Amino acid sequence: MKCFCSFALTSCTFALAILYSARDAYAIQYPTLDPGYTQEIYTGPLVGGPGMAWTSTNELLTRNGSDILEYSPTQNGTHQGTSIHTAVATHTITGLSNTGYGMTNGLDGYIYTVTGAGLERFDPSNWAAPAQLMPGSVGGAGYGVTTMPDGRIAYSDGSGASNVYMYDPVLSTNALIYSANYLIDGMVAGPLGNIAVTGQSNSTMTVLTSTGSVVNSFATPHFPDGLAFSDSPLVSILYSNNNDGTISKYVFGPGFTGPPVITDIASGSGAYGDLASVGPDCAFYVSQFNNFGYHGSTNGVGTNWDNAVTNGEPSIIRIGGGLMPDGTTVCEFYTPYGHNVPEPSTIGLLASGAVGLGIAAWRRRRAR
Repeated sequence: MKCFCSFALTSCTFALAILYSARDAYAIQYPTLDPGYTQEIYTGPLVGGPGMAWTSTNELLTRNGSDILEYSPTQNGTHQGTSIHTAVATHTITGLSNTGYGMTNGLDGYIYTVTGAGLERFDPSNWAAPAQLMPGSVGGAGYGVTTMPDGRIAYSDGSGASNVYMYDPVLSTNALIYSANYLIDGMVAGPLGNIAVTGQSNSTMTVLTSTGSVVNSFATPHFPDGLAFSDSPLVSILYSNNNDGTISKYVFGPGFTGPPVITDIASGSGAYGDLASVGPDCAFYVSQFNNFGYHGSTNGVGTNWDNAVTNGEPSIIRIGGGLMPDGTTVCEFYTPYGHNVPEPSTIGLLASGAVGLGIAAWRRRRAR
Protein backbone atom coordinates (compact mmCIF):
# COMPACT_ATOMS: atom_id res chain seq x y z
CA MET A 1 0.00 0.00 0.00
CA LYS A 2 1.16 3.53 -0.76
CA CYS A 3 0.46 6.56 1.41
CA PHE A 4 0.28 9.89 -0.40
CA CYS A 5 -0.15 12.03 2.72
CA SER A 6 1.80 15.29 2.69
CA PHE A 7 1.52 15.89 6.41
CA ALA A 8 3.11 14.18 9.42
CA LEU A 9 3.32 10.40 9.45
CA THR A 10 1.29 10.18 12.65
CA SER A 11 -1.54 12.16 11.04
CA CYS A 12 -1.37 9.95 7.95
CA THR A 13 -1.51 6.77 10.03
CA PHE A 14 -4.51 8.05 11.98
CA ALA A 15 -6.37 9.07 8.82
CA LEU A 16 -5.70 5.74 7.12
CA ALA A 17 -6.98 3.91 10.18
CA ILE A 18 -10.22 5.88 9.86
CA LEU A 19 -10.52 4.90 6.21
CA TYR A 20 -9.94 1.23 6.89
CA SER A 21 -12.39 1.09 9.79
CA ALA A 22 -15.11 2.80 7.74
CA ARG A 23 -14.87 0.56 4.66
CA ASP A 24 -17.81 -1.60 3.66
CA ALA A 25 -17.20 -5.35 3.42
CA TYR A 26 -17.51 -5.59 -0.34
CA ALA A 27 -15.92 -8.06 -2.72
CA ILE A 28 -12.24 -7.72 -3.51
CA GLN A 29 -11.68 -7.58 -7.26
CA TYR A 30 -8.30 -5.90 -6.73
CA PRO A 31 -6.11 -7.68 -4.14
CA THR A 32 -4.05 -4.50 -3.79
CA LEU A 33 -5.89 -1.19 -3.39
CA ASP A 34 -4.44 2.03 -2.03
CA PRO A 35 -6.05 3.02 1.28
CA GLY A 36 -7.62 6.21 -0.09
CA TYR A 37 -10.16 4.15 -2.07
CA THR A 38 -12.95 1.61 -1.69
CA GLN A 39 -14.02 -1.14 -4.10
CA GLU A 40 -17.23 -3.01 -4.82
CA ILE A 41 -18.16 -5.56 -7.47
CA TYR A 42 -21.19 -3.59 -8.60
CA THR A 43 -22.77 -5.96 -11.11
CA GLY A 44 -22.01 -9.14 -12.97
CA PRO A 45 -21.99 -11.27 -14.94
CA LEU A 46 -22.27 -8.28 -17.25
CA VAL A 47 -24.49 -8.54 -20.34
CA GLY A 48 -23.46 -6.58 -23.43
CA GLY A 49 -20.73 -4.00 -23.84
CA PRO A 50 -18.74 -1.95 -21.33
CA GLY A 51 -20.28 1.46 -22.09
CA MET A 52 -22.09 3.07 -19.15
CA ALA A 53 -24.58 5.87 -18.45
CA TRP A 54 -27.13 6.69 -15.74
CA THR A 55 -30.78 7.62 -15.37
CA SER A 56 -31.80 10.86 -13.64
CA THR A 57 -32.45 8.79 -10.50
CA ASN A 58 -28.98 7.20 -10.58
CA GLU A 59 -29.72 3.76 -12.02
CA LEU A 60 -26.73 2.41 -13.95
CA LEU A 61 -27.36 1.72 -17.65
CA THR A 62 -25.34 -0.49 -20.00
CA ARG A 63 -25.90 -1.26 -23.67
CA ASN A 64 -26.32 -4.55 -25.49
CA GLY A 65 -26.87 -3.58 -29.13
CA SER A 66 -30.23 -1.78 -29.29
CA ASP A 67 -31.14 -2.92 -25.76
CA ILE A 68 -30.41 -0.75 -22.71
CA LEU A 69 -30.12 -2.63 -19.43
CA GLU A 70 -31.14 -0.79 -16.25
CA TYR A 71 -29.67 -1.89 -12.91
CA SER A 72 -31.00 -1.57 -9.39
CA PRO A 73 -29.38 1.27 -7.38
CA THR A 74 -29.31 -1.08 -4.37
CA GLN A 75 -27.88 -4.58 -4.00
CA ASN A 76 -30.76 -6.85 -4.97
CA GLY A 77 -29.16 -10.16 -5.87
CA THR A 78 -26.37 -12.62 -5.19
CA HIS A 79 -23.98 -14.23 -7.67
CA GLN A 80 -21.05 -16.47 -6.75
CA GLY A 81 -21.54 -15.53 -3.10
CA THR A 82 -21.32 -11.81 -3.97
CA SER A 83 -24.03 -9.22 -3.29
CA ILE A 84 -24.60 -7.39 -6.59
CA HIS A 85 -26.87 -4.92 -8.35
CA THR A 86 -28.82 -6.91 -10.95
CA ALA A 87 -30.69 -5.69 -14.03
CA VAL A 88 -34.30 -4.78 -13.24
CA ALA A 89 -35.40 -3.80 -16.75
CA THR A 90 -34.33 -4.13 -20.38
CA HIS A 91 -35.39 -1.27 -22.70
CA THR A 92 -35.32 -1.90 -26.44
CA ILE A 93 -34.76 1.42 -28.23
CA THR A 94 -36.49 1.62 -31.59
CA GLY A 95 -34.09 2.64 -34.36
CA LEU A 96 -30.93 2.39 -32.24
CA SER A 97 -28.10 0.76 -34.18
CA ASN A 98 -26.91 -2.53 -32.68
CA THR A 99 -23.27 -1.53 -33.27
CA GLY A 100 -20.95 0.33 -30.92
CA TYR A 101 -20.40 0.45 -27.16
CA GLY A 102 -19.56 3.83 -25.65
CA MET A 103 -22.27 5.97 -23.99
CA THR A 104 -22.33 9.31 -22.19
CA ASN A 105 -24.95 11.37 -20.37
CA GLY A 106 -25.57 14.65 -22.18
CA LEU A 107 -26.32 17.80 -20.23
CA ASP A 108 -29.60 18.04 -22.15
CA GLY A 109 -30.99 14.86 -20.55
CA TYR A 110 -30.32 12.58 -23.52
CA ILE A 111 -27.87 9.70 -23.57
CA TYR A 112 -25.46 9.80 -26.52
CA THR A 113 -23.83 6.70 -27.99
CA VAL A 114 -21.42 6.07 -30.86
CA THR A 115 -22.53 3.59 -33.52
CA GLY A 116 -21.65 2.47 -37.02
CA ALA A 117 -24.38 4.78 -38.30
CA GLY A 118 -23.05 7.84 -36.46
CA LEU A 119 -23.64 9.59 -33.15
CA GLU A 120 -27.09 8.65 -31.82
CA ARG A 121 -29.06 9.68 -28.77
CA PHE A 122 -32.09 8.38 -26.86
CA ASP A 123 -34.29 9.66 -24.05
CA PRO A 124 -33.97 7.72 -20.75
CA SER A 125 -37.15 9.41 -19.47
CA ASN A 126 -39.19 8.07 -22.40
CA TRP A 127 -38.07 4.57 -23.36
CA ALA A 128 -40.76 4.34 -26.08
CA ALA A 129 -39.25 7.24 -28.03
CA PRO A 130 -37.08 6.18 -31.00
CA ALA A 131 -33.36 6.88 -31.13
CA GLN A 132 -32.25 9.95 -33.05
CA LEU A 133 -29.30 9.91 -35.45
CA MET A 134 -27.48 13.22 -35.06
CA PRO A 135 -27.33 14.93 -38.47
CA GLY A 136 -23.84 15.35 -39.90
CA SER A 137 -22.19 12.96 -37.42
CA VAL A 138 -19.75 10.24 -38.51
CA GLY A 139 -20.12 6.50 -37.95
CA GLY A 140 -17.45 4.09 -36.71
CA ALA A 141 -16.70 1.18 -34.39
CA GLY A 142 -18.08 3.10 -31.45
CA TYR A 143 -15.81 3.29 -28.41
CA GLY A 144 -14.79 6.77 -27.26
CA VAL A 145 -17.47 9.34 -26.44
CA THR A 146 -17.63 12.01 -23.71
CA THR A 147 -19.60 15.08 -22.63
CA MET A 148 -17.88 18.45 -22.54
CA PRO A 149 -18.53 20.89 -19.65
CA ASP A 150 -20.46 23.13 -22.08
CA GLY A 151 -22.71 20.29 -23.28
CA ARG A 152 -21.03 19.46 -26.59
CA ILE A 153 -20.23 15.82 -27.30
CA ALA A 154 -16.73 14.69 -28.28
CA TYR A 155 -16.50 11.28 -29.92
CA SER A 156 -14.25 9.06 -32.01
CA ASP A 157 -15.14 7.28 -35.23
CA GLY A 158 -13.22 4.26 -33.93
CA SER A 159 -11.54 3.33 -37.20
CA GLY A 160 -8.01 1.91 -37.40
CA ALA A 161 -6.69 5.47 -37.66
CA SER A 162 -9.22 7.30 -35.50
CA ASN A 163 -10.56 10.82 -35.78
CA VAL A 164 -12.02 12.85 -32.91
CA TYR A 165 -15.06 14.99 -33.64
CA MET A 166 -16.84 17.67 -31.63
CA TYR A 167 -20.63 17.66 -32.01
CA ASP A 168 -22.88 20.53 -30.93
CA PRO A 169 -26.40 19.16 -30.26
CA VAL A 170 -27.91 22.66 -30.25
CA LEU A 171 -26.47 23.79 -33.57
CA SER A 172 -26.25 20.28 -35.11
CA THR A 173 -22.66 20.96 -36.19
CA ASN A 174 -19.91 18.37 -36.41
CA ALA A 175 -16.23 19.41 -36.46
CA LEU A 176 -13.13 17.26 -36.89
CA ILE A 177 -10.67 18.36 -34.20
CA TYR A 178 -7.98 15.65 -34.05
CA SER A 179 -6.65 12.74 -36.12
CA ALA A 180 -4.60 9.84 -34.77
CA ASN A 181 -2.68 7.07 -36.52
CA TYR A 182 -4.06 4.48 -34.09
CA LEU A 183 -7.40 3.21 -32.77
CA ILE A 184 -8.72 5.52 -30.07
CA ASP A 185 -10.45 3.56 -27.32
CA GLY A 186 -11.13 5.40 -24.06
CA MET A 187 -12.01 9.10 -24.14
CA VAL A 188 -12.96 11.53 -21.38
CA ALA A 189 -13.42 15.29 -20.90
CA GLY A 190 -12.22 17.17 -17.84
CA PRO A 191 -13.61 20.10 -15.82
CA LEU A 192 -11.61 22.68 -17.81
CA GLY A 193 -12.48 21.22 -21.22
CA ASN A 194 -9.38 19.11 -21.83
CA ILE A 195 -9.93 15.78 -23.56
CA ALA A 196 -7.85 12.68 -22.86
CA VAL A 197 -7.75 9.70 -25.24
CA THR A 198 -6.02 6.33 -25.12
CA GLY A 199 -4.45 4.35 -27.95
CA GLN A 200 -5.81 0.80 -27.97
CA SER A 201 -2.88 -0.80 -29.76
CA ASN A 202 0.12 1.30 -28.76
CA SER A 203 -0.38 1.90 -25.01
CA THR A 204 -0.41 5.69 -25.28
CA MET A 205 -2.31 8.53 -23.66
CA THR A 206 -2.84 11.93 -25.26
CA VAL A 207 -4.25 15.06 -23.63
CA LEU A 208 -5.92 17.57 -25.96
CA THR A 209 -7.46 21.00 -25.69
CA SER A 210 -11.15 21.36 -26.55
CA THR A 211 -10.07 22.43 -30.05
CA GLY A 212 -7.87 19.37 -30.59
CA SER A 213 -4.40 20.80 -29.96
CA VAL A 214 -2.04 18.31 -28.32
CA VAL A 215 -1.06 19.31 -24.78
CA ASN A 216 0.79 16.10 -23.92
CA SER A 217 1.28 12.67 -25.45
CA PHE A 218 3.27 9.79 -23.99
CA ALA A 219 3.64 6.02 -23.77
CA THR A 220 2.38 4.21 -20.68
CA PRO A 221 3.33 0.84 -19.16
CA HIS A 222 -0.18 -0.64 -18.76
CA PHE A 223 -2.29 -0.26 -21.96
CA PRO A 224 -4.76 2.29 -20.54
CA ASP A 225 -8.39 2.16 -21.66
CA GLY A 226 -11.28 3.82 -19.77
CA LEU A 227 -10.37 7.18 -18.21
CA ALA A 228 -11.36 9.74 -15.58
CA PHE A 229 -10.12 13.23 -14.73
CA SER A 230 -9.65 14.47 -11.20
CA ASP A 231 -12.75 16.21 -9.90
CA SER A 232 -10.73 19.27 -8.91
CA PRO A 233 -9.84 21.84 -11.59
CA LEU A 234 -6.96 22.91 -9.33
CA VAL A 235 -4.83 19.86 -10.12
CA SER A 236 -3.78 18.03 -13.30
CA ILE A 237 -4.54 14.37 -12.60
CA LEU A 238 -5.91 11.52 -14.71
CA TYR A 239 -6.87 7.94 -13.89
CA SER A 240 -6.96 4.93 -16.23
CA ASN A 241 -8.58 1.51 -16.17
CA ASN A 242 -5.86 -0.65 -17.72
CA ASN A 243 -5.92 -3.76 -19.89
CA ASP A 244 -3.53 -5.57 -17.54
CA GLY A 245 -5.82 -5.52 -14.50
CA THR A 246 -4.52 -2.36 -12.83
CA ILE A 247 -5.81 1.19 -12.28
CA SER A 248 -3.25 3.98 -12.60
CA LYS A 249 -3.06 7.58 -11.42
CA TYR A 250 -1.17 10.17 -13.51
CA VAL A 251 0.00 13.37 -11.83
CA PHE A 252 1.14 16.03 -14.30
CA GLY A 253 2.68 19.45 -14.11
CA PRO A 254 0.38 22.48 -14.35
CA GLY A 255 -1.97 22.30 -17.31
CA PHE A 256 -1.19 18.57 -17.89
CA THR A 257 2.34 19.38 -19.01
CA GLY A 258 5.54 17.42 -18.48
CA PRO A 259 6.08 13.70 -17.95
CA PRO A 260 3.49 12.43 -15.46
CA VAL A 261 4.29 10.63 -12.22
CA ILE A 262 2.46 7.30 -12.61
CA THR A 263 1.38 5.18 -9.64
CA ASP A 264 -0.94 2.18 -9.53
CA ILE A 265 -3.80 2.68 -7.08
CA ALA A 266 -5.20 -0.82 -7.76
CA SER A 267 -3.55 -3.97 -9.06
CA GLY A 268 -3.77 -7.73 -9.23
CA SER A 269 -7.26 -8.25 -10.64
CA GLY A 270 -5.86 -10.19 -13.62
CA ALA A 271 -8.83 -9.12 -15.72
CA TYR A 272 -8.82 -7.05 -18.90
CA GLY A 273 -9.79 -3.48 -17.97
CA ASP A 274 -11.92 -1.86 -20.66
CA LEU A 275 -14.14 1.22 -20.85
CA ALA A 276 -14.94 3.15 -17.68
CA SER A 277 -17.18 5.98 -16.53
CA VAL A 278 -17.76 8.24 -13.54
CA GLY A 279 -21.20 7.97 -11.98
CA PRO A 280 -23.34 10.73 -10.46
CA ASP A 281 -22.04 9.48 -7.10
CA CYS A 282 -18.58 10.56 -8.39
CA ALA A 283 -17.22 7.02 -8.18
CA PHE A 284 -15.10 5.45 -10.94
CA TYR A 285 -16.93 2.51 -12.56
CA VAL A 286 -14.52 0.22 -14.42
CA SER A 287 -15.40 -2.74 -16.63
CA GLN A 288 -13.53 -6.03 -16.25
CA PHE A 289 -13.44 -8.82 -18.84
CA ASN A 290 -11.65 -12.00 -19.78
CA ASN A 291 -9.68 -11.18 -22.93
CA PHE A 292 -7.56 -14.34 -23.04
CA GLY A 293 -4.25 -12.83 -21.92
CA TYR A 294 -4.33 -9.83 -24.26
CA HIS A 295 -2.22 -6.80 -23.26
CA GLY A 296 -1.02 -8.32 -20.00
CA SER A 297 -4.33 -9.64 -18.72
CA THR A 298 -4.59 -13.20 -17.39
CA ASN A 299 -6.29 -15.79 -19.56
CA GLY A 300 -9.57 -16.94 -18.03
CA VAL A 301 -9.90 -14.09 -15.53
CA GLY A 302 -12.86 -11.73 -15.57
CA THR A 303 -14.00 -11.41 -11.95
CA ASN A 304 -12.69 -12.48 -8.54
CA TRP A 305 -15.92 -13.32 -6.68
CA ASP A 306 -16.58 -13.35 -2.92
CA ASN A 307 -16.80 -17.15 -2.73
CA ALA A 308 -13.14 -17.40 -3.83
CA VAL A 309 -14.15 -18.38 -7.37
CA THR A 310 -12.27 -16.59 -10.16
CA ASN A 311 -13.78 -17.06 -13.62
CA GLY A 312 -14.11 -15.38 -16.98
CA GLU A 313 -17.43 -13.65 -16.27
CA PRO A 314 -17.34 -9.87 -16.92
CA SER A 315 -18.35 -7.33 -14.31
CA ILE A 316 -18.35 -3.65 -13.40
CA ILE A 317 -16.35 -2.57 -10.36
CA ARG A 318 -17.16 0.61 -8.41
CA ILE A 319 -14.06 2.46 -7.13
CA GLY A 320 -14.96 5.10 -4.56
CA GLY A 321 -13.01 7.83 -2.79
CA GLY A 322 -12.05 7.67 0.86
CA LEU A 323 -14.37 8.20 3.81
CA MET A 324 -13.97 11.25 6.05
CA PRO A 325 -14.40 11.15 9.87
CA ASP A 326 -17.88 12.74 9.59
CA GLY A 327 -19.15 9.94 7.33
CA THR A 328 -18.92 11.78 4.02
CA THR A 329 -17.02 10.53 1.01
CA VAL A 330 -14.40 12.48 -0.88
CA CYS A 331 -15.40 12.94 -4.51
CA GLU A 332 -12.25 12.18 -6.44
CA PHE A 333 -13.41 11.67 -10.04
CA TYR A 334 -14.92 14.29 -12.34
CA THR A 335 -18.35 14.06 -13.92
CA PRO A 336 -19.97 16.95 -15.85
CA TYR A 337 -23.46 16.25 -14.52
CA GLY A 338 -24.49 16.94 -10.95
CA HIS A 339 -21.24 18.85 -10.44
CA ASN A 340 -20.61 21.06 -7.41
CA VAL A 341 -17.76 23.51 -6.88
CA PRO A 342 -15.13 22.80 -4.22
CA GLU A 343 -15.91 24.04 -0.75
CA PRO A 344 -14.12 27.37 -0.04
CA SER A 345 -12.47 26.03 3.10
CA THR A 346 -11.11 23.07 1.12
CA ILE A 347 -9.63 25.29 -1.58
CA GLY A 348 -7.53 26.94 1.11
CA LEU A 349 -6.29 23.54 2.27
CA LEU A 350 -5.38 22.63 -1.28
CA ALA A 351 -3.38 25.78 -1.78
CA SER A 352 -1.44 25.09 1.41
CA GLY A 353 -0.80 21.45 0.50
CA ALA A 354 -2.56 20.21 3.63
CA VAL A 355 -4.90 17.71 1.96
CA GLY A 356 -3.35 14.31 1.34
CA LEU A 357 -4.32 10.63 1.19
CA GLY A 358 -3.86 10.63 -2.58
CA ILE A 359 -7.22 12.40 -2.92
CA ALA A 360 -7.28 14.68 -5.93
CA ALA A 361 -10.82 16.00 -5.64
CA TRP A 362 -12.23 17.96 -2.83
CA ARG A 363 -16.00 18.05 -2.88
CA ARG A 364 -17.81 15.59 -0.69
CA ARG A 365 -21.09 13.70 -0.79
CA ARG A 366 -22.97 11.82 1.89
CA ALA A 367 -21.91 8.20 2.22
CA ARG A 368 -24.35 5.66 0.79
